[in-house]
Amino acid sequence: MKTTSLLKLAVATLLLAGTASCEDTALTPSDGDSAGQGDDPGKNPDDGNGDGQDGDEDGDDNGEENPGGGEEQPSEDLVISSAAELEALGDIPAGSTVVWKDGVYEDAALVLGWTGTEENPIVFRAETPGGVTFTGASSLTVSGSRIEISGFRWRDPEPAGEHLIRFRSGSSHCVLEDCEVDGSGSEPRGEGSSFKWVSLYGTGHTVTRCAFNDKKDMGALLVVWLEDGVQAGHVISHNSFSRPETILDSEGEPANEQEVMRIGDSSNSMQDAGCIIENNYFHSCNGEKAEIVSNKSCGNVYRGNAFFESCGTLTLRHGNNCTVSGNFFYGSDLSDTGGVRIIGEGHMVENNVFERLNSVGYKAALCICAGQENPELSGYWQVKNATVRANVFIDCNLAMHINYGSSSMVLPVLSTVIEDNVAVTPEGPDGSLYVVRYENTDPQAEITWSGNTFYGRFRNNYFGLTSVKTRPEVSSCLGQIEDVASAAGPSWDAGQ
Repeated sequence: MKTTSLLKLAVATLLLAGTASCEDTALTPSDGDSAGQGDDPGKNPDDGNGDGQDGDEDGDDNGEENPGGGEEQPSEDLVISSAAELEALGDIPAGSTVVWKDGVYEDAALVLGWTGTEENPIVFRAETPGGVTFTGASSLTVSGSRIEISGFRWRDPEPAGEHLIRFRSGSSHCVLEDCEVDGSGSEPRGEGSSFKWVSLYGTGHTVTRCAFNDKKDMGALLVVWLEDGVQAGHVISHNSFSRPETILDSEGEPANEQEVMRIGDSSNSMQDAGCIIENNYFHSCNGEKAEIVSNKSCGNVYRGNAFFESCGTLTLRHGNNCTVSGNFFYGSDLSDTGGVRIIGEGHMVENNVFERLNSVGYKAALCICAGQENPELSGYWQVKNATVRANVFIDCNLAMHINYGSSSMVLPVLSTVIEDNVAVTPEGPDGSLYVVRYENTDPQAEITWSGNTFYGRFRNNYFGLTSVKTRPEVSSCLGQIEDVASAAGPSWDAGQ
C-alpha cells in the first residue's frame, strides 16, 4: 500500500515545535543493546542441499527455436489451484508459466524446485496480481533456479516451521516480486514464537516491490543467511516495510531479534556478502528499538532507502567495508528515532540526510562507536578507516556522537575522516542542542575533520571544532522520502 498520507501530514506540520514519543505506536524504549544483538540462537537453520538442486544452471539456450534438439517451450500456461496440483506438475521446462487461480487458500505448503534459464526463466504467478491469498500454515520453499514469483499475498501467517518464505541453500537467481505479507490481523505473540517471514540462502536472489507489514512475533522479518565460501549477492529493492509492535522481554525491555532486516550473523560476519539494499521504504519500524537494519557481514551497499518515524538505526553491527549512501532518515522528533551506527573497519557513510531524529548514544543521528579489546565475533570491533562525508543533519537531538560505548569499549576511533558535512540545530529555545559530542578514551581518537559546517554547540570539543554564527539554509528530505514511498511496494493495492 502506498503510505504517503503520514508524509503529507508531516510536510504540513514541519515548522511546528514539540517532542513526541515512539510510545504513540510502540512500547517502552531501550537505551542500549547487547553485544550479540539480533543473532539467532542457532546458525543457518537450513536443511542443506537435500533437494539435489545445484542452483547454478544458466542453460545454453541461444534464443533459437528448440536449440540443440532440446524440449520446445510450452505454448500454454499451466493453471493450478492447490499444492497437490503444484506437486503433480513435476519437472517443467524452462520458459514455462504456472498460474495459480485467484482465491483464498489455507495451509498451502508450496515447494518450487524447477530450473529455468537466464533467457527463459520459469514464471510462477497469481492469476491476477494480489488475487491469491494464503492463510494459516501456508509457506513457500524455493530450491530451484531462475524462478520468478509474483502477485501473491500471505495474511496473518502462522507457518509450521521457522520460515514463511525460504530460498534454500543451493538455489540461485530467483525473484520474489509484487507480493505482500501482512500480519495486521494477528494477535501479538511474545518470546518463544520466533520465525522469519523471508529467509534468503543461496545466491543472486532479488526481492523487489513487495510489502511487509505488521509482523507481531519474534524473529527478524527478513534475513540473509551466509554459507561458507559463498557470496550471497542478493538485491532487496523498492519494498515497503513496517513493524510497529514491540515485544517486551521478562524485564520489560524490548526483546532482541525484532529487526526488520538482518544481513548475515556474527558467526559469518567477516565474510563478504555483497548484497545491495536500495530504494526501500521503512515506516513505523519500531520492533526492538535498537536495530532496524542489522548489518552483520562485509561489502554490502545501502542506498536510496527512506526511514520514516522508525525507532532505532541502520546499524553496521559486524563486518567491514560497507557503504551507506543517499538514504533519508526522518524522525518527526519521536523518541528513539536514530540514523546510522558505525562499528568495524572501512565503512563509508556519505550523502545521507538525517532530520529531526530524537536520540543520543547508540541512536544518535550518527554514532561512531569505541571498540573492545580482543572482541569476540559478537563483540564491538574497533572503528578504523571510516569515511563520513557530505551528509546533512537537520534539527536532530544530536548529530554526531563520537567514540561512544560502554565501559568495556575502550579502543578509540582510528584513521577516520569526517569531511564536508553540514549539521544544524534549531534556532530559538531549542538552539542549545549539540551537533557533536565526543567521549574521551586513552589514547584519544584519530579523526581528520575537514570542510564541515556546524551550527550548534559542541560537548567536549577535543578537536577544536567551530560553529558558524548564521544558520545555513538546508532543505527538508520529506519530499525525497515521499518519492521513495510512492515507488515502493506492489503494483496493486496491498493492504486492502
